[in-house]
Amino acid sequence: MEGFHDPRYFDYAASSLPWQESIEAYTSTSKEFYANPSSNHIPGKEAKQKLLGLKKEFCDLLHFYDGRLLSCSSGSEANNTIIEGHLKAFPNGRLLIAEDVHESVWYAVEKYKKAVEVLEIDPSGRIPLDKFEEALRNKITLVCVSHVCNETGTIHPIEKLADLCFKRQIRILIDGAQSVGHLPLDLNTIPFNYFTFSGQKFGSIKSTGGILFRDDAFRSLIQGGKQQWNLRAGTEDLAGLSAMTVALKQSSDCITDETIRLRSLKQLILEPLKEIPNLIVNSPEDGVPWILSVSIPGYSGREIVSGLSMAGFAISTGSACHESELEPSRIIMAMGRNNKEAIGSIRLSMGMGTTEEAVKDLTHALLDLVK
Repeated sequence: MEGFHDPRYFDYAASSLPWQESIEAYTSTSKEFYANPSSNHIPGKEAKQKLLGLKKEFCDLLHFYDGRLLSCSSGSEANNTIIEGHLKAFPNGRLLIAEDVHESVWYAVEKYKKAVEVLEIDPSGRIPLDKFEEALRNKITLVCVSHVCNETGTIHPIEKLADLCFKRQIRILIDGAQSVGHLPLDLNTIPFNYFTFSGQKFGSIKSTGGILFRDDAFRSLIQGGKQQWNLRAGTEDLAGLSAMTVALKQSSDCITDETIRLRSLKQLILEPLKEIPNLIVNSPEDGVPWILSVSIPGYSGREIVSGLSMAGFAISTGSACHESELEPSRIIMAMGRNNKEAIGSIRLSMGMGTTEEAVKDLTHALLDLVK
């Protein structure tokens, strides 16, 4: 990741540093395949072939062989597409949404109150399988869960959740924004209907994302042309797909080594933080190693973020989608924390540019700040 090395950046869960190879792929594809892939001339047909080849390559990297890839501008658009598209196709549909989903899924709880049932997480941040199975009996037509919670790093058993849905012929949307490019995935073995992702989370340029899908029983969110099987209008972003495919390849090649390295760095942060009175660790031990959420009662997470920013470190209170809000995180509150504890929550997330020296410096700065 030469040229994009920023060891004091601890907000990878919001947006990762881009791979140099991803930037280069975007530039070269933009120059070479400039024509519209929907055009019926030679440059257009060449662009179309390149597009189809990249989609296949992307799917192959995730061992996804029995479905299709719908390119989108972000993980948020991808999630919105399935939720809105499902309810358009099934006006009487009912959604089951887990409490710890991203805002791009959670919005439906307010927008479609009568059509949504919320699945509570337990105090450890996990989805209770018994409650999940029981909720499926309530005429649910679409289940929405995250593979990895973007605030706590909790990994949910998507194989079991998808299998339970499959046996009951209930569609399931899995938000994989925090797992694609970070966890080893064999999507051929998971019977999901829709699996969404965001390229910027694994080193691609921004405004890239998509949906891996096995059925097209949803209506288009964006109207216009008939691109992408008439499921998303608009000229396909061939250069963005190229950048995203290269980023996925680069990230996938590093998963094993990075998992070990980041797990060690996470412990290097945690041990000194135990000096803080009443510290609450929100991230489970068996969660992903690159996300660490803690609560420091008596402090404001926003003030800690600001203080560390002045010291040269970039962290967050949680999802970047509600970083400007003074309200406590609904996900941390859902785990049973009180308002004071949730207000004092911060999230540290790491990646390729994170170093041991930066971790030690961050820990010292945080301890100085709260003392």
